Amino acid sequence: MTFSADIARFAEKAGESLDRTVRMVTLELFSAVIKSTPVDEGRARGNWQTTTGSPASGELDIRSEAATLAELKANVGGAGKVTYLANNLPYIYRLEMGWSTKKAPKGMVRGNFQRIESMISKAARENRV
Repeated sequence: MTFSADIARFAEKAGESLDRTVRMVTLELFSAVIKSTPVDEGRARGNWQTTTGSPASGELDIRSEAATLAELKANVGGAGKVTYLANNLPYIYRLEMGWSTKKAPKGMVRGNFQRIESMISKAARENRV
């Protein structure tokens, strides 16, 4: 093996590690947002939409948490890609700002984003090259 081949292999492994880390953090953060969304009829939780390239527009009919999480897993992008999590229901902002005193009074997004540093640290440790 040559030095340049060793460097190339390391660069490939580092890129794969970064991609896994980005995917893990995105999945953990977005899953937590979805799961902490208050449920009345299920519409708010089921309207989280995961896309890459551009945010989703429009609203969805009621769908299960499982279907929402399956879409997240299928659509999450890795390193170098922007993954969007959007919920276009007219009352989602009120839920985020504490409209539901039973669940997520500190918000689904705000409350979970406070943990982002620990999510990144954990994923980076698990995907170390």
